[in-house]
Amino acid sequence: MLETQLTRLRRLYGTEFVPVDSPHFKILSAQLEEYFQGRRREFNVPLAAAGTAFQEKVWTVLRGIPYGATRSYQEQAGILGDTKAIRAVARANGDNRIAILIPCHRVIGKNGKLIGYGGGLWRKQYLLDLERKNT
Repeated sequence: MLETQLTRLRRLYGTEFVPVDSPHFKILSAQLEEYFQGRRREFNVPLAAAGTAFQEKVWTVLRGIPYGATRSYQEQAGILGDTKAIRAVARANGDNRIAILIPCHRVIGKNGKLIGYGGGLWRKQYLLDLERKNT
């Protein structure tokens, strides 16, 4: 979905994106490596997670889910103050372009089952298992 995401970003920012090197990439790479080795639980790389006001609220709440924990979409909606907004929360969760750093993999169905992960449920399970193993 890279091209879809780039199209959304072009519209949002009103500009084209070109590949360039950034000093943040080295830090990001190191932090992701630490995460996958089980030595990092939080990221401090600067993020530009631009979206609608609602999406940004959802993504902020996502970042509040502790490492190794999960919440349901319904719980996330409740934290946002509207338990009926489950579908809207799920959609905003799915629009998160910064997976892992904004841990959308930590949101599951209210029955405890894995649902809704753009990278594939096997990846979601892998990330949850990784975190549980290292808590």
